[in-house]
Amino acid sequence: MSKGYYSILFSQTTTNLGFSLYTMVVISFLFKMTNSTTIASLVTLISIIFRIFGSAILPLITIQLKLHLTLIISQLIQILLLTCLFYFLLRPYSYQTIILVFIIISSISFFNGWFSPLKSALIGEIVPSDKRVKANGLLSTVDQTFQFVGWSLGGLIISLLGEGYTIILTILLLLISLFFLLFCLNTKQNGQTSPVIPVKRSPFKSLVSGWRYLFNQKQLRTIIIMDLIESWAGMIWIGSVSLAFVDEVLHKGESWWGYINGAYYLGSMIGGFIIYKLSERFQNKLIHFMLIGAFSYGTLTLIYGFISNAYLALLLVIFMGPAYILRDLTQETFIQNITTEQTRINIMSARSSLVQFIFMFSILGIGIISDLLGVRLVYVSAGILLLVSALYGFSQLQFKRKVNKHISI
Repeated sequence: MSKGYYSILFSQTTTNLGFSLYTMVVISFLFKMTNSTTIASLVTLISIIFRIFGSAILPLITIQLKLHLTLIISQLIQILLLTCLFYFLLRPYSYQTIILVFIIISSISFFNGWFSPLKSALIGEIVPSDKRVKANGLLSTVDQTFQFVGWSLGGLIISLLGEGYTIILTILLLLISLFFLLFCLNTKQNGQTSPVIPVKRSPFKSLVSGWRYLFNQKQLRTIIIMDLIESWAGMIWIGSVSLAFVDEVLHKGESWWGYINGAYYLGSMIGGFIIYKLSERFQNKLIHFMLIGAFSYGTLTLIYGFISNAYLALLLVIFMGPAYILRDLTQETFIQNITTEQTRINIMSARSSLVQFIFMFSILGIGIISDLLGVRLVYVSAGILLLVSALYGFSQLQFKRKVNKHISI
């Protein structure tokens, strides 16, 4: 792997660790200041909305700037915004402070929406196609490990340091991330500097080009439809839903809620490590293993919705992690492989915006569905949706391809 790849690896790790702490800080701060669960829960919704906006307009920025430079600018702006947030965390309660805090949260989320598409596009540039499964596997393993640490120890860190000093810790982590990104400047697969490719597109064409690629290219269209179906099912891991399942179905307390979350991260870490070690076996059968992961994840989720034994639930969640990571990493690598450097960032941006948009609506509706139909049915429905997505992917990517080959013969 190149120096540029490891720069992205360390940058992603410190950024996501910092943002797990940041999210817990702002939720804790707003809840203490307002004593309102509703206001505190708005953090998630507002963050998603502005990440969607950020991802959507990213192609306009990358017309003028290289990908790595855009990522560096994004990190710098977020560091400045976090510094402003630290100042307001020290101020006494007022409606003006609450409004300003939400403005800062919105702005941070807007620029944070650039990170995932830029990271995926940069991996596509820096890493040769025959090493992308291994590269994505290592990224996932390290990232899941540090997110597990962040979410597991975040409450303890906040209680020891307080919200203000935890934000300082987040700023330091982003500064470390920025330091690593500086090593990524102009790094290519062969170590040469990348030439500037002039782009002669109007702003409107730049915005819509990614969406056109998504729905015009048959394989991409299939994957994005699978993504959209799976996004509806993704709401099962929202904190309030998983806590309700632990309480109402498993009949356990908050400690088991933590065990379930920890088990999922543990499974994801194991899955990422397995893919990293066996990357050569996956590389030439991406669609095959993507569908295996999708079917496995859907089946395990469906079974999870029917059980009531907490220990069996814990075991199933551990197995869900590798299944999810197998589907997710092979899908990510497949998209990187079938896109070009000129189209990749536009496609990644459009995909990120669309998936987060659907996920936002699933968050808005999940509370009502859970209250009316029960949280168990939410998980059963999610399992069915995931299996529908896998069946659709199989029919479009495997079955039709075999039929077409047979007809051509």
